[in-house]
Amino acid sequence: MTRQKQAHDLHAQMVPRWQDLLVTLLILAAGTAIGNIFWQFAFTKANIISVYVLGTLLTSLFTKSYFCGVFSSVVSVLLFNFFFTEPRLTLHAYEKGYPFTIAIMLIVSIITVTLAIQNIRNIEEKERAALLAKNEQLRADLLRAISHDLRTPLTSISGNAANLLANDTKLEEDARHQIFLDIYDDSIWLINLVENLLSITRIEDGRMNLRLSTELVGEVIEEALRHTNRQSDEHTIRMDLPDELLLARMDARLIVQVLINLVDNAVKYTPAGSIITVSAREQDGFAAISVLDDGPGIAPEIRPHVFEMFYTGEHKVADSRRSLGLGLALCKAIVDAHGGTITLADNPPHGCNFTFTVPLGEVTLHE
Repeated sequence: MTRQKQAHDLHAQMVPRWQDLLVTLLILAAGTAIGNIFWQFAFTKANIISVYVLGTLLTSLFTKSYFCGVFSSVVSVLLFNFFFTEPRLTLHAYEKGYPFTIAIMLIVSIITVTLAIQNIRNIEEKERAALLAKNEQLRADLLRAISHDLRTPLTSISGNAANLLANDTKLEEDARHQIFLDIYDDSIWLINLVENLLSITRIEDGRMNLRLSTELVGEVIEEALRHTNRQSDEHTIRMDLPDELLLARMDARLIVQVLINLVDNAVKYTPAGSIITVSAREQDGFAAISVLDDGPGIAPEIRPHVFEMFYTGEHKVADSRRSLGLGLALCKAIVDAHGGTITLADNPPHGCNFTFTVPLGEVTLHE
């Protein structure tokens, strides 16, 4: 793979794009025009040579092909000889020093181009190395976060299963029921984590193919609420839907995942007894779906980062699990793929209002 990339880079350096050739020709034309102005005002030929050397430097900065830099150097020498040496408008030169001057000009131009291109390459290499280092750090952080977050529920499941195996007949019915619920909660949390990871991976790789269809927004919301975390039993979750049917064009499976993440997020970061409302309305050609809570809200300094991947802020989670910070980032990626937007606002007098939009849909009747 590395050799292929090197071969591709070498090809790009040797074979110029038409845009690079156009830039090169424009710089040469501009240099010649400035040189003529200098000639009219009786500037020394050294000034004109400097203009052409500057032109070759600019060519190397604004083009990506080494060919263009060398081409600019050679043509600059020819243009200087044609327009600014005696006899003018020919490629002959009468004075003995002209060949030496032209040779020096060509050498200086080529050296300037080579150094400029080498400097650009060094900068690109540093940027590439910095990007690779950032990606490696991101991968390491992700592996650490996943290892930590997976270990906690897996340890709980293992411990509860061992307790059942060792003390099944000794445990009271309520205790056994609570252990089963704990195992269920941990397994559901793991399933949601894996789903989010897989979805994020597919989106980042460009493999998230939307299966769009026209859906009833109310039915999609009801489906999502049937899959929310069991801890939602400690909260009041209600729907606020318009009287008329609201249709939207969406991938229902993914929008259900968005709603599950938003509702579970509200459950996780609000105290027991909080009211969570899922509402929908029509808004400028879109269906706007909101998840509102009356919890403590989110601090202003955290809000600009809530949709960033792996950002967890300073929230305290009731069961001591840390969030990977994938849920809201995944929501934004899915909504963006639908051509909608997702925003965070206040829910007066306190709480959060997460609202996302998806395009409205319509049903075509075939008679």
